[in-house]
Order: sequence, then structure tokens, then C-alpha cells
Amino acid sequence: MIDIHSHILPGIDDGAKNTDDSQKLLKQMSEQGVTTAVATPHFYPDVAVLEDFIAARENSAKTLRNSLNSDYNIKILLGAEVFYFKGMGGFEDIRKLTISNSRYLLVELLGMKKIEDKVIKDITDLKDNFGIMPIIAHVERYSGYKDYKKLLSVIRDGNALCQINASFFFSFKERRAVKKLIKEGLVSFIASDCHSPVNRPVHLTAALSAIRNISEVQFREIIKNTENIEEELLSAYGEQNG
Repeated sequence: MIDIHSHILPGIDDGAKNTDDSQKLLKQMSEQGVTTAVATPHFYPDVAVLEDFIAARENSAKTLRNSLNSDYNIKILLGAEVFYFKGMGGFEDIRKLTISNSRYLLVELLGMKKIEDKVIKDITDLKDNFGIMPIIAHVERYSGYKDYKKLLSVIRDGNALCQINASFFFSFKERRAVKKLIKEGLVSFIASDCHSPVNRPVHLTAALSAIRNISEVQFREIIKNTENIEEELLSAYGEQNG
């Protein structure tokens, strides 16, 4: 399977501190059936220059790849966890932050008290203006925001996809939110959002089992979506790299 949200790149954000951490996370992924990992370091537009971020991401990825051996047969694709910023739906260079230069963009909405109309417009504008499909990261974390239902409407209408974190079952609030999302059939992907092999490790196997207990239908749909996006992203990666 593919893990579309992870912080495995060493020394670039609050994820893996070094290549040792990165390799331990990759080992956990491999043991849980992951064949493709998308490295999605945080991109904060108010503190980072886009080109500097991309260069730092490339350098970190190169460092990681050079440190690997044949123990981890996992393909590593590059993306970003893009913190929402006003006007992102009209920012053409946002394409540079998509996953492996595909049509998918991982978007983070943490820190808001309310899902405002301007946020909804920017999310839908990504698709309307650039053909980019936003994947909303860890949707369960926003369930307490005012007008959360507006975000769910965007997902329900097919203007964004819903990703949940594998760690949801450690929090009663998040577990309850995920259960509702699953019962409504809104979850497209589950991802590890791993940061550390000890403090924030990969929990995909346990999370998938928990989802299956909630809904066999939604479990199968998530697996299908995962297989489809892995095929699409690897195809895009292959085209870029000959």
C-alpha cells in the first residue's frame, strides 16, 4: 500500500531528526505492508520561501536515499503538507507542491477556530483553477471547528478528498469523529503522518483493523482508493524520471 502523508525526510521539519530515524520509520512501514511512501514535510508559506523549501526537500531526500540499503524496498515520492494560506486557490506555483507533480495536494487546516467561506473557496478553487485535487490532511482533527460541516460538504461534493491519521484510535474525540466520517463514507485515505519511530510511529495495521471493524464496505473502499492513487502517482513519477 501507499502512505500518502509522512514526515520521513531527515532534518527538514519536526519529523525524522536524522537518517537513523528515517530508516526506523521506513522499517516500520515495510513491516506493515507499505510499498510507496510520500514524504510530505510541512510547508508554512508565512515563514518559507517556496524555492528554498523545494531545494531543502530535494537535499534531504537525496541524503535519505543515499543512506538506504536494500532492506527497505519502498519507493519514496515527494510532496508537502501545505498549511492553508489565503489565496492559495489562485496561486499558480502551488503546483510545485503537489505529490510527485501529480494532481494531488495535501492541505493542512490546523489552527483555525472556524472553517470560513474564504477557506472553502480556496479549496474548491484549487480544482476549478488548476485541476488540483486537494487531500485534506487528518480531517478528524477539525471536527471541533465551527462550520466543520462546510468542510464535509466540500468532501461530499467531490471537491476534496478526506485523509485520516492512523493514530485516531488513541484519542476518544478523534476516534468518534473518524467513526462518523467512515459511516458517512467520506474517508478516501488513511495515512501514518509518522514523525518519530518512538513518539509518533507508523500505526497503519492497527488502524486498518479498527476501520474494518467499523465498516467492511468503507475498509474495502479505502484499500481500493489507496491502490488507485499508488498506481497513478507511480505512473507520474515514472514519466518524470524516464
